Amino acid sequence: MRLTKFTLLLAAIMVAVACSQNAKKSSGIPSISAAQVKQMIEKGQKPFLLDVRTEEEYNGPMGHIQGSILIPLQELESRYKELEAQKDREIVIYCRSGNRSMVAARMLQAKGFKVVNMNGGMFAWNDLNKK
Repeated sequence: MRLTKFTLLLAAIMVAVACSQNAKKSSGIPSISAAQVKQMIEKGQKPFLLDVRTEEEYNGPMGHIQGSILIPLQELESRYKELEAQKDREIVIYCRSGNRSMVAARMLQAKGFKVVNMNGGMFAWNDLNKK
């Protein structure tokens, strides 16, 4: 009986992971790596960087990307008009791991913004900058 429950749980986890990966692939949201963002900055390009984490995270131990602006995901629906001046620019959106930024990217794309999700978020950025 225990083996059956374990097998069912394992199967459910595998389906959830597969669905999550397929959702990311079929989202229609372009993505960019942390390395590509860093390269843009180093070349003197000034990407518009939108951090959608909380203020505590932005100012916390993981830090934030210099020059980014903070609009937490939970405030984005009511504050997206602050981004109107950037509507013709590509907006690079990031969070801690890339999940909230994908939600934010879908929201802003539906409102006509050009968006790109930074894969791996601050985890990837900080890993990159440790090297």
